[in-house]
Amino acid sequence: MESHFPVEQRAFFTSTTIRPAPRTASAGLFAVLGVITAPMIAPVTLLGILVATSSILFEDRLPLVSAGGFSVHIPDIMLLGLLGLVGLQWLVVPGYRIVRTRLDRPLLVFYCVTLLSTFVAIAQSSVDIHDAMRATRVFSYYLTFFAVTNLVRDRRQLLFLLNGIFFLASVVAIAMIAQYVLGNSVELLPGRVEALETQGRTFDAVTRIAPPGFSVVVVSFVTILSIWACEKFSSRGLLRFCQSGLMGAALLLTFLRSYWTALIIGVFVLMVLLKGPSRRRLVGWGLAIIFSAALLLLVVFNAPDSRASNFLAASWDRFSTLGSSGTFQGQDGSVDWRRIEAGYAFSAIESSPLIGLGMGAAYRPVDLRIDWRDAGGFHVLTRHIHNGHLWILLQSGLLGYLSFVWLSLLFLLRGFKNWRGVSDNRMRGVVLGFTVVYLVVVIAAGANSSFMQWGWTPVFGILLGVNELILRNYRSSEAAGPEGMRVGL
Repeated sequence: MESHFPVEQRAFFTSTTIRPAPRTASAGLFAVLGVITAPMIAPVTLLGILVATSSILFEDRLPLVSAGGFSVHIPDIMLLGLLGLVGLQWLVVPGYRIVRTRLDRPLLVFYCVTLLSTFVAIAQSSVDIHDAMRATRVFSYYLTFFAVTNLVRDRRQLLFLLNGIFFLASVVAIAMIAQYVLGNSVELLPGRVEALETQGRTFDAVTRIAPPGFSVVVVSFVTILSIWACEKFSSRGLLRFCQSGLMGAALLLTFLRSYWTALIIGVFVLMVLLKGPSRRRLVGWGLAIIFSAALLLLVVFNAPDSRASNFLAASWDRFSTLGSSGTFQGQDGSVDWRRIEAGYAFSAIESSPLIGLGMGAAYRPVDLRIDWRDAGGFHVLTRHIHNGHLWILLQSGLLGYLSFVWLSLLFLLRGFKNWRGVSDNRMRGVVLGFTVVYLVVVIAAGANSSFMQWGWTPVFGILLGVNELILRNYRSSEAAGPEGMRVGL
């Protein structure tokens, strides 16, 4: 199949690359090495970053590489290598142009404002440099966006990246289900693996699981639903059905009410946006899921004391608290926790409203209502807040948050406006799915710190980049308008 991608993006693989500019011998050597290794290095490395950050691994268990008095993780090196490869092509490939998109400017403004606030905080000694560096590393994974837009050049690479994300999400989902079967007494996964507690009631037989890879499960689940609706039925659809079943079960195991609610809203948005055959296909798959779930419930209800029955009872008990007035009047520990954090956060934001406190800064004192001591030690969370929007305001101030709003609104508007104009059915589903799932995360971030979390930041960069890539290269000429298929969208 002929590539939809612009010639400038494929230049590194064409005959022009065998005539490197005579810069230096070393530059020429690196260019040759790039030609030999580049065809799949970008999607493979991007997936490697996700495996290290957004899967069943955990940050503190990754090997460190010391450099100049600081330590970096292997995925940090991967990210630097990808960005360096973009720069290398610009230096040695004649006629090579950096790909520009509509999201470049707001993303760079968001990144630079946040870095500025951090440098100011370090200069004023209001934040420890090592805490700032650690937070900056996590935040810098947003830059995977530029690796996607500049290094993914053809359909084969794009499909490899997308299928790799779906496969990784399936692995994470299977691991989460296995962890639930084993219970919280056996640690198979890092992150939150604990007995479920809802409003003071503990369900010892029900394990709550939320590993770093929860991010790719959310993204893949919504995107697969969207692809179902946009593609005609095929044998691949049955595989997607099995994948979505695993991911749906994994999402339930997190017991994150904010994401449950946001996902329901996301599915409703899909139903509104889809028309005709696409909506009927989504409803058809939905009915298949409901029928399968009904058969499972019949089995479960015949064994009321089973773990499956306990799980369903705990799930309904937790979800039903969203409709209880007591949840927001002091009877729910999770809600109270967030209320306490928000009170400290607003005070801290008032002290530095314009550019914030910088990354890695503590925004509150130790408070034994939300910091605690157990057998594992004293857990102090003075740098963490369960609200992604407030976290950006704390770290970057109003300037940083407004640039983030600019980035988010532009991404959402471009996705919702242009997804129907994508000529390829599967790619149309990806654009719609990525756009809807971003909306889901924005909604859920009111009770979760997703925007600044290790497991989410590289996912955001890839998600934003893939949508821009598809919108530029797969839009029909009628839908593309004056932008067409050119570089520099």
